[in-house]
Amino acid sequence: MNIIDKLLETPCYIMDFLPKQVPMNCGGQFFEVETYLLNHYDYCGLRDRFVGVILKAMCYYPVSVQWGKWIEQPTPEQVTKIIDTILESHSGDVNILFTSKDVLLQFGWDCLNINIYNPDEEMCMLFEKIAASEGLFWRKSE
Repeated sequence: MNIIDKLLETPCYIMDFLPKQVPMNCGGQFFEVETYLLNHYDYCGLRDRFVGVILKAMCYYPVSVQWGKWIEQPTPEQVTKIIDTILESHSGDVNILFTSKDVLLQFGWDCLNINIYNPDEEMCMLFEKIAASEGLFWRKSE
């Protein structure tokens, strides 16, 4: 757990369905849209996009997944089942550690984004391309 706590203090990047953070009091309907999408992940393909991001990243780097216990080198089926469980139960989150890079990917049911902590320049370039391939936006957390 120490590695997770340490990585949570590093720079964070976001893979999001929106190109930038929505300003407070902008007059838009962000919270209504967010609630709708959190309850209808399949309508806009967000589930598939999030699974796609994780599986694509697994092609390049070894991972360990914290889901109750640590799972070393999980199968694509295991990762997909974890994401499905989180989305269907409307609770939980998963930590995915890229062990060769000390990079943490976090996915939680109550967010419409994926947080990635401590990516180096090489990983940032790769994640930007993966995000674009899944119809998502890559940006530094504000």
